[in-house]
Amino acid sequence: MGVASKFWSVRFARWPRRRRPVRPGYSLLLPVPGDLPVFLDLALAVCRLQDHEHRRATLVLPDRPSTAVREAVAREAPTWPGGGLELHELPLVDRLVLPRLNDPGRNHGAQIIAGVTAATTEHVVLHDADLFMLDDRLHDSLVETAVRRRVDVLGISPAWDGWYAERGRELAATWEQTTRTEWLRRYPPHRHIGHEAAVDGGTHVFDTTFWAQYASDPSQVAVVADAAEGVVHFNYVISTYRRFQRSTGRTYDNNYRLLLIRLLVDLFDRSGAAYDVPGLDELARGLPPSPAVEARVLYDREAGGYDDFREKVGRILAGRWVDQGRARRAETLLRPFDEALGNG
Repeated sequence: MGVASKFWSVRFARWPRRRRPVRPGYSLLLPVPGDLPVFLDLALAVCRLQDHEHRRATLVLPDRPSTAVREAVAREAPTWPGGGLELHELPLVDRLVLPRLNDPGRNHGAQIIAGVTAATTEHVVLHDADLFMLDDRLHDSLVETAVRRRVDVLGISPAWDGWYAERGRELAATWEQTTRTEWLRRYPPHRHIGHEAAVDGGTHVFDTTFWAQYASDPSQVAVVADAAEGVVHFNYVISTYRRFQRSTGRTYDNNYRLLLIRLLVDLFDRSGAAYDVPGLDELARGLPPSPAVEARVLYDREAGGYDDFREKVGRILAGRWVDQGRARRAETLLRPFDEALGNG
């Protein structure tokens, strides 16, 4: 076990004792990047529109302290539907260590642990910062399904890692994962953070919650894949941003995640915070066929995938949380990229 893994296994060796009784319903956990407050703005706008018959609390869990996050919670809390809107900043030791690592996987694990520690409901729903719900009943229906089927873990997508399928197991990805709080607390909290562990005579790297899922009775883990039709999910947006922050020199944005972040900032940011991702004009300098010599971010038309990206953007811009003015502005902002990278 490496020094870092040893630190986390000691830091998160056990759960604190509960201080309040468990009650039916679910707590919505919103792990958000503190230095990307636009994703909290969007999460609150999208989740506010969810039906909330079973929601008892919404817990905002920034990975680092942020004035913009505090202001957003204070602004939205008085009118928040479906239980209270609460800010839960990470304990001091995590706030000191995690920014130095700048590791989105560690951040996410610590945020989930903080949320489960604070939750007082039978279930938690793990919302992903780069996922947008088009189905207004998604969270309520997932909780109802989990209760009806009596499963510990219910997901809308299978685990991305094919290692589990090769062993006849179906695990649930973390986005919009609906989970029994007592199941999460059954295992030491450090086991829910991504880590390498001995298994089946070898070792494997387990992503967030995957070790506990693999250690559980397979009948207690389920995926309702048809629910994924009601969401738009971009995947790896925050991890791409963190890698870009650590990088030096030129980089390719051929998954268009930096472009997405900048577009969302320009359309939806309410904080006026500084973001490390370049502006759209600067990103456009890296477009083919003749990217500027000084462009730090580059795009390759041959990489493909831009039309799929634009289709997803179009779907979220058609959501009820977007006014027509912003939708029209998005078309204008993306026009240089459409002309250089699109096929239609």
